[in-house]
Amino acid sequence: MSVSTRFPSTVLRLGWAAVRLPILALLVVLEPVVKLVLAGSALLILLTAIFFALVRPLSTFPFFGMLSVAAGSVLLLALYYALMRLLSH
Repeated sequence: MSVSTRFPSTVLRLGWAAVRLPILALLVVLEPVVKLVLAGSALLILLTAIFFALVRPLSTFPFFGMLSVAAGSVLLLALYYALMRLLSH
C-alpha cells in the first residue's frame, strides 16, 4: 500500500485514540464510585423491597417497581463496564 492510502487511516486511528483514551481514563478513575453507588443502591433497594414485603401486604407498595429499579441499576453498571471494555480495545 502506498503512503497516500495509509495516511487517512493512520490519522483516523490517531484521532480515535486521542478521543478514546481521555474518556477511558475518566471512566477508570470514576469506576469505584460508580460501582459503589449503583451496586449499593441496588442492594439497598432490594433489601428494602424484601423488608416491606415481609411487613406490609404487597398491594400497599410497589414491590415489583422497586425490584425493577434495582435491576435497572445493575444493568446500568453492566452498561458502564461494557463502555469501558469498548473503549479499552
